[in-house]
Amino acid sequence: MIIIIDEASAKLASFYYHDEIFKPQWKRATDMSSASDELHNELQEKLSDELQDELQEKLQEKLPDELWEKLYVALPADESINGSPKTTTKGYTEYADNVVRTSTGNLRIPETVTDCIWIVSNRQQKKIADSLGIASIGEPQCGTRYAVESLAELDIEYLERVRRRYNHIPWDIGETERCLIRELSLSDLPALYELYDKPGMTDYVEPLYDYETELEYQKAYIENMYGFYEYGMWLVFSKETGKLIGRAGLEHNEMGYMIAPELWNRGYATEVCRFIIDYARENTDFEKLYCRIDERNEASVRLAKKLGFVRNGQIGNERNIGELDRYVLSL
Repeated sequence: MIIIIDEASAKLASFYYHDEIFKPQWKRATDMSSASDELHNELQEKLSDELQDELQEKLQEKLPDELWEKLYVALPADESINGSPKTTTKGYTEYADNVVRTSTGNLRIPETVTDCIWIVSNRQQKKIADSLGIASIGEPQCGTRYAVESLAELDIEYLERVRRRYNHIPWDIGETERCLIRELSLSDLPALYELYDKPGMTDYVEPLYDYETELEYQKAYIENMYGFYEYGMWLVFSKETGKLIGRAGLEHNEMGYMIAPELWNRGYATEVCRFIIDYARENTDFEKLYCRIDERNEASVRLAKKLGFVRNGQIGNERNIGELDRYVLSL
């Protein structure tokens, strides 16, 4: 991720003067120490040249000279050269600590604009970012879709999530010992159908719609559920194989899960559901978490009790394939 930021915003951003950030500067090699020269060359290799000239020309065309002269570019520390900005090399320390400004002709852009986020300080910058397809964030008066009351609230993780949401890239939610959990993207639909087609997967849950209906449903779900609440039903992948092995997550204060049948009775559901419960405790204001279980689904009843849920009533089931028991867990 490349951060575009101006002088005014840089002084307010919480991460900017800390070790979370590495601030590259572009100067002629003759002006740099040997350590900085080496870093400069590595950085130029890291950032693709493929589209930089075209994007740079567009930026210069749209930006007034006085703004262009105040723009910075920055790389988060985990994407910086050699991994960490904490090296004690004198040249590198001076290189990273300087507040750096790009000058005309020196702004380096990564392979595509989807790799960028612009911390804007006014509506003019926001409009320019929109016209270039660059994700933007700013304070409320800037008119960005994602706004913060103060730039002092920003951190690298939140910037990365905004960049992903803007570019329709699913968020990584977390991981367990054996599983990775992330949001669904539309490209996951074929794998999702394959999962739902496995024996026993829809015995106690609704099947998917036909493809076109499901596609429209998931588009709206990503936009409204993920986009507004920042949680929902997620996908579960095996760390070992990288394959989709289940779904799990939150529908408001209700937990749901499903695991591929070839992995039943191997502790995957317990592992994933414990992650969901911890996530709800740490990231929501729910006081209680609920789940609905078909009374004939003995394995899920056992799991709910194992996780600390207790039965607190019965509700109707519109599918008419068995009554649903309601279980509750205090968070």
